[in-house]
Amino acid sequence: CTPGTREKILGDIEEWADGTSPLKSLGYWICGMAGTGKSTIAKSVCNTMENRKMLAATFFCSRQIPECRDQSKIIPTIAYQLAQFSPSFGRELVTILKSDPNKVSRPPNEQLEMLLVEPWMKVVSAGGMYSFTPVIIIDALDECENIESVLSALI
Repeated sequence: CTPGTREKILGDIEEWADGTSPLKSLGYWICGMAGTGKSTIAKSVCNTMENRKMLAATFFCSRQIPECRDQSKIIPTIAYQLAQFSPSFGRELVTILKSDPNKVSRPPNEQLEMLLVEPWMKVVSAGGMYSFTPVIIIDALDECENIESVLSALI
């Protein structure tokens, strides 16, 4: 964002990411009409979280790029990026994928459970996660095809 703009929403998101916000939720959802700056906000938050070493994964959907409008790529991409962010998560993910490499082709609700929740819980239970919650940013879900299945898995 241009310096001095959208300071309130950016501050609110930072508080949420820090766990100091009165909003105690696992997600921060920004919605609005097309062209109102949601993607600009998402990119600014990415920069801030990257600088703070909290940005774990991103997926920016786009109608113009086939791979970025394919809903089946969202969760595997996030899992891959989380594995890069957290080596302990990566080790757990590799173990899971060795048992069944086709898990990346499953429906989104199964992908979410097998590629994100299961390895995440193993890392957390082993005490290998950070003292903060890594931030994952997904932008422009409305630009994906057949997004209903991913939305129902995420929500």
